[in-house]
Order: sequence, then structure tokens, then C-alpha cells
Amino acid sequence: MEPPPRYANSPYVSYPSVPHQPGVHGTYYQPYTIQPGPPAPHYVIERPPSNKLPFLSCFSSRRTTAFIFIVAIVVLIGLGLIAAYKLNAFNGLSSSSIPRESCFPNKTRCNGIAECARGGDEMGCARFQWDNSLLQIMSRTQENLWLPVCANGVNSNFAAYVCQRYGFLGAPITQSVKMPDNPSNIGLVNNGASISIQGSVDRATCPDQQYLSLKCSDCGNRKMSRIIGGTEASQGKWPWQVSLQLQVGSGFAHVCGGTLISNQWVLCASHCFTDNPSPSQWRVYAGAINLNDLRTYSSVKIIVRNENYNTGTDDYDIALMKLRNPFTYSAAIQPACLPMTGQSFNPGLKCWISGFGKTVVSSDDTSPALMEAEVSIISTQVCNAADVYDGAITPRMMCAGDLKGGTDSCQGDSGGPLVCQSDNAGPWFIAGVTSWGTGCGQAKKPGVYCRVTEFTTWIYSQMELERDS
Repeated sequence: MEPPPRYANSPYVSYPSVPHQPGVHGTYYQPYTIQPGPPAPHYVIERPPSNKLPFLSCFSSRRTTAFIFIVAIVVLIGLGLIAAYKLNAFNGLSSSSIPRESCFPNKTRCNGIAECARGGDEMGCARFQWDNSLLQIMSRTQENLWLPVCANGVNSNFAAYVCQRYGFLGAPITQSVKMPDNPSNIGLVNNGASISIQGSVDRATCPDQQYLSLKCSDCGNRKMSRIIGGTEASQGKWPWQVSLQLQVGSGFAHVCGGTLISNQWVLCASHCFTDNPSPSQWRVYAGAINLNDLRTYSSVKIIVRNENYNTGTDDYDIALMKLRNPFTYSAAIQPACLPMTGQSFNPGLKCWISGFGKTVVSSDDTSPALMEAEVSIISTQVCNAADVYDGAITPRMMCAGDLKGGTDSCQGDSGGPLVCQSDNAGPWFIAGVTSWGTGCGQAKKPGVYCRVTEFTTWIYSQMELERDS
């Protein structure tokens, strides 16, 4: 499989033929490059050199200076407007990223008072604890104090309310669980309010020592792939795999992969949208194991790129897409589970990658068939060794593959899933998003993936912010 302009031994050029500079670490996996048509003829008319601008000859030197000054001011204003647009300073309908918020300098998260322009400080105030999906909500009176919810202290609609805030539309799964490390039995009970998740609960005791476990979807289950060194996947084996396709003329072409995390949200890589950020140009195809047999798709309402994404290092390489038309779950279409707070994917763990990327590095084409391959998690220490990636792996990245080479993601796999099970019978969790790597399947150059456990709060915050969009 392979991502955007980053896989291979030389940099690729992202559609539509806009030069994309690879990061400081060399060549990378990239979204699949749509091959451009022949360039238009280019003519150069040579003229005798001139030491003055003809149109200024009619001006006096004073008028010339004033004219140049005015032009310079206009140019600077224009550049400022362009920069503001690029940085999402205007929150217009064409923006495809969450703009950077202006916040009070000493804001307090989750205190029930919005202290940022879009209220982002009051989002992502609930989390799901590993390994029983215990619901925890941040205290309104003490930042970073996470409290469990009393199982018998909330009404029947509370669980659905929490999940709907995070963009999950299906019926939630709840149960009561013990919490041995809470001897004081402090928890939260429902107060009937519904302005925010943290605003709808108050601190109390849970005398029965039973707490609320909440799963917002029945995720990570199969209801029933070629990657470098991989094999073809069967229908329904990786039902969360989607194909992100960019409009080319009157049709659409595969560029990146993605992972369905709910019926209306897709997790993917920010670098897939560096040159093509407009939601109207994209479609998401689900339930397919062959790009020649595409049946189910949705147009895209919003693309949310992480505001800290670094194009030079591919740090924070994560993004979300919200669909205009939520998918209907079936044997071929299911979501993967987001990791829970405290969950880890340790070195040596066997996981799987899938996608429609290249199966032969030298090929110009991606694979029409969905491919799969088993890979091992590689420690950051090993991956940062001088003869591997020489310190390029940040805490937001993880490596997976085989240091001997042979099995890897490739161009066209960008944004796709690295999924793992906690045990052989458990659900599948999205551990990584295919991001970059040097070449495809090279020795000591394993695939690099965005580490999803570092972004769960960001993911839930964006889903909550955009719930009514």
C-alpha cells in the first residue's frame, strides 16, 4: 500500500501537479499521485532588455514614487488576506480546517464556561477508560480531575446524550462495573441539565460501588487487501477500510485510505489534503474490496485537519472527515474502535495494515484490490536509531513493519488503518494512521504511523464541536 507524495525513492508530486516538498527526513509515503495529462504548450517571447518600465515614463519621479508606494501597499494587503485565508483566520464556509481559537490566557478546561471563541475548551470533557470503557468526566471545579459516573445515578437518556455529543448515532451499550481504586466511592450523578456533558452531572457518592461503562458503538467487529508483501483481503474482513477519492474531471480517483470510526466520521491523515483541502472535491467509498466495483459512497461535509500538522516532519499527521450522508452498517461496512484512555500497543504486538496502495514500488498504479498484511509494532527507541530513522520519530508517531523489509505500506495507503486486537477474540482498535516512510518495504525503513492514542481527546473534541454542522 502507499500514501501520498512520500513513498518511493524519489519524491512524488501531488495532484494537480503542485510541487510538494518532502520532509526533512527524506522521501515519504504519500497519497497516490493522480497522473496529470500532457502539459499545455508554453511559448516564450523574447524582447530587448530595457532599463526602465515604459508605463512609468509619463510620470514624474515624485508621481512614480507615490505610484510604487501605493502598489506595494496593495500587494502587502493582498498577501495578508491570502495568508489569513490559508491560516483559517476567516471562519468561512470554504474553510476545511478547524481554525485556531482565540482563548483567554488562563482558560480552564471543562469548567462549564466557554473561554475560547468556538468553545473548544468545553469539548472533549469525557473519556473512556481502558480496559472496561469506564466513562469518566472531568470535574467542573478541578481541572484534570476525572471522575466516574455512578451507574444508578443517571437517567436512561444520559448514555445516548453523551454518545450523540460525540457524533455516534446508534444505540449505546452500557453496563455496571466495579472500580477497585476508588475506595471513597466518589462519582457523578445526573442533574438533568444538558448544556454540556460536564454540566449535566454533579459530584456525589456511589454507595453501591457500581459505575457506568459506556460504548457508543458496537465497533471493531467483523460481521460476516495488496500492500507490499501482502495478500488480497476478503469481503468484510476489514469493514472499516474506506477509499478517499478526489474529483478528476467528471470522475473520481483513489488518493488515500481512511478508517470509519462511526457511520458519519472517517479518521485519516492530514497530509492527504495538503493540495486539495476542499470537501466538495472528495468522496468516501465504503464496503469495497475492489476499486473496480464501487457501490456505496458519501460526499464530504467537513475536513478537519489537525491545527499543529507540520508539513516538514509530518508530525501531528491526523485529520477527520465528516460525511454528508452517514453510512448504513452492514457486513461490509463497520467502524473500528477508537483506543481508550490508558490503552497501549506495545512493541512486538502483531497488528494489521490494509489499503489500496501500490503492491510494486516501481508501478505507476495503485492496487484495485484491497490488500492486507500483518506487521509488528516496533519501539520508538529502535525506530529512532541512527541507521533507521535517526531521531525523526516523535511521540505522536509509531513504527510498524519488519526491520528486514518486505512488508510495508506504500503510496496510496496514506491515511489508512493500522489496527490491533487486545486479544485474539477482542474488537479491533485503530492504533495508527498511515503517515510516512522511506521507500516501500526497505530494510530498516518500516512504516511510520500517526499514534492515535495521542489524539483521542482531539478527536472527540472535534466531533463534538462539529456535531451540529
